[in-house]
Amino acid sequence: MARDESPTPTAASRGEDKVGADVNDRSDLERLTIEIVPFEATHAEGFAALVADTLREFGFDHDPELDSDLDDPGGTYVALWIALAGGEVAGSVALRDLGDGAYKLKRMYLRSEHRGRGLGRRLLATALDWARANHARVVRLDTAERMVPARRLYESAGFVQLPGAEAPRQGQPRLAYELRLRTP
Repeated sequence: MARDESPTPTAASRGEDKVGADVNDRSDLERLTIEIVPFEATHAEGFAALVADTLREFGFDHDPELDSDLDDPGGTYVALWIALAGGEVAGSVALRDLGDGAYKLKRMYLRSEHRGRGLGRRLLATALDWARANHARVVRLDTAERMVPARRLYESAGFVQLPGAEAPRQGQPRLAYELRLRTP
């Protein structure tokens, strides 16, 4: 009896693509392609929505005082990048100039469907490369205690947790981190 050597059908050969994209369809390829670009005014609405959605996801409400940067992101940060997936804002990272070669990493957010794919690492590298090129000596940040994957990312990049937490945001503890890039 001859053995059937035809391959077992895979999900892809049956038209079932686990990532939900048809690699032969240009629009799906564009959605899967993510580029990191400098912030432009045309990104303002998508950036604000990303920030609001991420804050809500982690139990924070919009706070006009703490979130005043959303009124003028381009004027608030010395550098701000947006990750675009299919033309939509999928992530962000910003740097605020603290003076004397110190910067604060801000608004490092990703839409949930883009997490765990290396995009956070790419955004962080973009900001740190810019900081190094602009002679930064230190980059600081604060993050919510419950944002464990973000904390792991920062620690893997060399950030060290500082003693004493930042002032809580809406009752949730925040942790302060620092990365020394060069000595003063």
